[in-house]
Amino acid sequence: MIIIENSEETKVKVSAVFSFGEIAVAYDMSTFPQPENIPGKTHELFYDKETKSLYYEYTDIPKTEIEMLQAENEAFKQSQADQDENIMLLLLGGD
Repeated sequence: MIIIENSEETKVKVSAVFSFGEIAVAYDMSTFPQPENIPGKTHELFYDKETKSLYYEYTDIPKTEIEMLQAENEAFKQSQADQDENIMLLLLGGD
C-alpha cells in the first residue's frame, strides 16, 4: 500500500510505502516535527506508540576517503607547525 498527498494533481509524490504487517497511523500534520540540520549526521523519523509522537534519531554519516585524507593532512600540517615552533625555540636558546 502507498500513501500519497490529497491533491487534484495527476502526478503526486508518494509519502510512504508499507506492506502487510505494517499499519498506517493517522497523525496531525500541523505538529509534524522538522529534522535538525546537524553536519555529519543523518536522520530517521520514528513514531512512539505510547506517547503518539514523532521524533528523529540521528546517526553519524561515515566519512568519505577524501574527508579522511583531508583530516589526516590537517593533522600533519599541525604536527609540522608544532615541530617548526620547537626548532625555532631551540635555535633561539629557549627550552
